[in-house]
Amino acid sequence: MSTFARMIWRNHFDLPELPPPGTFKDQSILITGATGGMGLATAIHFVNLGASSVIITGRTNAKGEEAKAIIEDQTNTNGIVKVMELEMNTFAGTKLFAEKLKKEVKTIDYVLLNAGVLKTDFKLGEEGYEESIQVNVLSTALLALLLLPWMKAAGKGKAHLGFVTSGRHRGVSIDGSFPKQDVLQFFSKKEHFPGSQICSISKLLEQYVANEISKLSLGPDGTPQVIVNSICPGAVYSDLSRQYKKGYIATYAVNLVMNIMAKSSEGGARTPVLAAMTTPAENGKYITHYQSDEDYKVAAAKNIFGPEGQKMQAEVWKEIIAILAEKVPEVKEIVHSVA
Repeated sequence: MSTFARMIWRNHFDLPELPPPGTFKDQSILITGATGGMGLATAIHFVNLGASSVIITGRTNAKGEEAKAIIEDQTNTNGIVKVMELEMNTFAGTKLFAEKLKKEVKTIDYVLLNAGVLKTDFKLGEEGYEESIQVNVLSTALLALLLLPWMKAAGKGKAHLGFVTSGRHRGVSIDGSFPKQDVLQFFSKKEHFPGSQICSISKLLEQYVANEISKLSLGPDGTPQVIVNSICPGAVYSDLSRQYKKGYIATYAVNLVMNIMAKSSEGGARTPVLAAMTTPAENGKYITHYQSDEDYKVAAAKNIFGPEGQKMQAEVWKEIIAILAEKVPEVKEIVHSVA
């Protein structure tokens, strides 16, 4: 079977099975970026599987309330879904959300960091970084760091933290013109903007974030107090593909290709749901259902597991902490206290 045929088969006829009803009975779930696409579908799954509280975030409360109505209608429930506003384009917006969440929510079982952007054109964010770098990398790292100590306590050592990344990180070349320092600043300059490749690059940097957070999740005895995973659902047809729909012909082509090759939002949402069931031994593991662990280690041998990848991860993490600590000083204290 060709690679193309295998992708079609996998995305339409070989989806992972959901766990049985009641699996998440009495559990509290948070999903960022859940007003549409896979985030919304994931929220629906959790409600159907018994969660007692599902918090969803949107960039505006209006969008969040619309999504809440959809979830309640499709699950025939009321009072389970709560909406919170989260603006990840700024550090202040990200911090405000974290502070409100920690104040209002006393127990948590799973936090899914799903919010992200897919950009094809250069746009500098309010903090001075390209938007993909800002949202997918810096603000995601900030939110994870701000929530990690709280999750250790509120989750009683059993909570899960998931990062929705992408398998695209495997194919980024960190050789040649790829910067060896000032990485985030480099890709935030218009003359260095790599077009649609910025998504793959930002997801590689986010993968580094997830790997580092998994280290910080460990307690004094080396046991994870929060189980951290990066999660790739594979190709999912969602509204993020709108970035490629520039004109009638492009829109038609994108819709055709995605309908044939990609899985539905419901199908894609099964992977982050199952990631909520990983064991402490799987802390730090990359979770996907279209590639074996062995094949992933081969595909990511250079960017993640090899000395070049490890060196790049250390450099990127150092830069991220420096940037965040300047804007949110408590970050440095958090890193030192949980390290």
